[in-house]
Parts: sequence; structure tokens; C-alpha cells
Amino acid sequence: MDALILVSNPGSESRKYALYRGEDCLATVHFEHLGKDIVYSIEALGKVTQTQKSGLHHLSFAPTKVWDILEKETGVKNKYDVKIVVVRVVAPSSYFAQHRALDKQALAKLKALESYARLHVHASLQEIELLGGAFPGVRLVGASDSAFHMGRPEHTNRYGIPAKDADNLDIKRFSYHGLSARSVIDQLRGADKLPQRLVIAHLGSGVSVMAIKSGKSFDSTMGFSPLEGPVMATRSGSIDPTAAQALKQGLKLSDNELQDYLNHQSGLLGLSGTSSDIRDLLKHEADADKNAKLALKIYAYKVQQAIGQMTASLGGLDTLVFTGTVGERSAVMRSRIVSKLLYLGLSLNPQANHETGGVKGVASISPPRHPAKVYVVHADETAQMSKVAQEFLPK
Repeated sequence: MDALILVSNPGSESRKYALYRGEDCLATVHFEHLGKDIVYSIEALGKVTQTQKSGLHHLSFAPTKVWDILEKETGVKNKYDVKIVVVRVVAPSSYFAQHRALDKQALAKLKALESYARLHVHASLQEIELLGGAFPGVRLVGASDSAFHMGRPEHTNRYGIPAKDADNLDIKRFSYHGLSARSVIDQLRGADKLPQRLVIAHLGSGVSVMAIKSGKSFDSTMGFSPLEGPVMATRSGSIDPTAAQALKQGLKLSDNELQDYLNHQSGLLGLSGTSSDIRDLLKHEADADKNAKLALKIYAYKVQQAIGQMTASLGGLDTLVFTGTVGERSAVMRSRIVSKLLYLGLSLNPQANHETGGVKGVASISPPRHPAKVYVVHADETAQMSKVAQEFLPK
């Protein structure tokens, strides 16, 4: 019988888990915020349960609850049958630009990078510690979210700084959401819909727009850290370093406090002053909340700019894909974003767009005879991570 693999995908605003036996997914569990509560939903044995309150006070404690849920829903009783726990790793480093066993050396290197990507590295370290305690003796593996982007043209990976300093300090545009991109590409290829020039808009708590040429990464809006790019849920997105320095001095912030400010207090949350959740902001906008309206307008505008930027890098596009929680679920935001992209040959079928939400697989939302296609594709990062874990099973 194939070994059990537990997949852990700690995002900035969610925790996703999946239990695999070989290539078969037995169950998925998704923890996220809903208002003031942390809730979870389960899909097991082909059955989707209703969203339930978790009783957790913080997402970081999700690992302490996940096995009880999986045991109840799958009937798998012995957690010691889990041979590998694979965790998504988002860390700005050539070392973590490949999948790695999370031994003492790797964990020490990850800890050293915490100040560069606090939102993700801190969450990963907490996740690894709690899962290691919950599954004593299990082999821990880090699935790199940057590995997909390695091998890109050098001119897309460099900043305009002296090359010797970039090389000595390992400062490059590593980019992220690579597991999501690989999932999208595999699904498009399986549906015989993979084009030569593809732009993927991963819209979740984190936002990145990626240029894909012939199935391979060419460029992305995310750079050294996941902070670069369009406005995100709680992240500012790209900001002039001098403006960041002015914030630091004006608000009397330490380096870590500035990182917290830009990663946790900015983006949609900072712009609106009320929420980082697109669903909440759409409700506030309908109630004539001007700040919510402005936040949503800036969000859509920055994504539109990013799609244009990635299209330019490819010399045109054949297909645009929306993925990620917002990209898959929000017909309203997809419509607002594409409304200004007709110059790229992009348009939506309003009915198809309205009816598409929470899809599995590839769903077309563009008019059938339009020159460029628009699809919604579920970002199945857990399946990609399961494949990574298979590489680390004892031979």
C-alpha cells in the first residue's frame, strides 16, 4: 500500500491541507477567516462538507486540529502511516529555489531569512514546528514556491544594481506562486489548451501576474520577496524604497516594524481601513463606503497594469488565466479587471463569467470567437506538492 503524504500549504491568510495516498487525494481541509471567525471546509471521498467554525483563535494553530478532522473524515486511524509532511516554502534565496528536505541545516537557513519575508517564512517555521510535534519522527520536506521560475532569462531576474553585489548577497527576482503556475499549466496541457504566450493572474491574499512562454516561466511581478507587484490583501505591493524610508522615519519604525507595516497593515486593509477581504469590501462599496470603493479600484487597476506588463514581456498574449481564491471565486473582480483590456483582445462572456466560481478544472469565460482566450483554472497547489513529496520517499 502506498505511503500517506500530508500536504501543508500555509498562506498569508489561510491554511490548506491535503492527505494523499500515492497519487490519490483522500481529503482536503481549508482553514480561512470568515468575519471574526476562523472556519474550515472539508472535501473527503467526493463529499464536500459545509463550512464550520474551527474554535481556533489564530490560523497558526491549524496543525493542532487538522489530523483529528482528517481521521474523522477519511477513516485513516494511524497518523504514523504518514511518512512525509510536505510544506510550501516561500523564501528569497537560491538555496530554497529548489525542493529540499527540511533538516537542521535547512531550517537554520530558513530562520535566517525570516526578516526578508516575514509574512511567509514565519508562518512556514510555525507550521513546521507544530507539524513536527504532531507527527514525531516524520520526514519534513519543503516544496519551493520559486523552483518553477528557475532557468528564466537573466534579464528578467536582475535588478538594476551592481552585479557583484547581487551575486554576493544573493539578491535576485526569485518570484513565487510557482506551484500554482505549474498546476495551471498542467491542467491547460491536459485539456489541450496550453498556448505559446500565457499570462496567469494569481489573485488571492497574495497577488502575482506571471508571463509563461511555451509552458515555462518567463517573468513575474513578484521579485526578491512576495511584497513586489500589485496591491494585495494586506501587502502594499511595489513601493518606492524612498517612500518606505520616509514611512520608517516618519512613523519611527524599526526594520521589523516597517516589514510588518508593509506586509500586514497595508494593501486592501490599509486602503479601506476596514477589511482585506474582497467580499467584505464589495459589501461596503454597495453601502457607499468611499474608501472601500477606492481600494477595489486601485486593486483592479494595478492588476490591469500587471497584465499589460506581462503581455509586453511576451510580445503579446494568447490566453489569460485567473486563478487563486479571488481569481477563481470573484466574477465581479474578473469583470472589472478585463473591462479595460480589450486592447489586448481580451473580453468576457458575461453569463459564463457569472456562472463560474469555485471551479475544478478549466472553465472558459471568454466569447468563443474572440482572439484571446480567458479561463478560470483552479490552483491545485496541493497536488503539485504531493508530486514533490513523492521524490523524497525512500526508494
